[in-house]
Amino acid sequence: MDNNDLQNYIDENNIEAEILTMRGRVHSVEAASNELGVPPKRFIKTVVFLAKDEVVLAIVNGTDRASSKRIGKAIGILPPKLASPEEAFDLTGFEVGGTPPIAIKNAIVLIDPRVMEMTEVIGGGGTDRHLLRIKSEEIVKDTGAKIVRIRK
Repeated sequence: MDNNDLQNYIDENNIEAEILTMRGRVHSVEAASNELGVPPKRFIKTVVFLAKDEVVLAIVNGTDRASSKRIGKAIGILPPKLASPEEAFDLTGFEVGGTPPIAIKNAIVLIDPRVMEMTEVIGGGGTDRHLLRIKSEEIVKDTGAKIVRIRK
């Protein structure tokens, strides 16, 4: 999948979101923040974990780190394993760094309360050259995410 597939998903599901195209590859919150002129706290990251046969998406602020211990406690499976870049791609269809917080089916989605403190956030947009501007409530609405503290 890529940003075009993500755009189709947004359109088909009437999600209020916008894909932003960057000048070059964006590999860090700091780089994205500098290019867009947006504070780092407005960015989110979608981290892929594996828990037994379950795919778990952990959505945290870009300046926070996801805690596998807290994720495991939230889903009742200890300990979840951080997916390798190859596993993350195979499971989501998106490369690490471009993984969006929406459009990934058959995953348990957990979202940290700090993300919900912001009306609008910016996260992975399907590739390392795209970002997604979306309302935090749209993420919950689309994914059915459980709001629980999962940051370290």
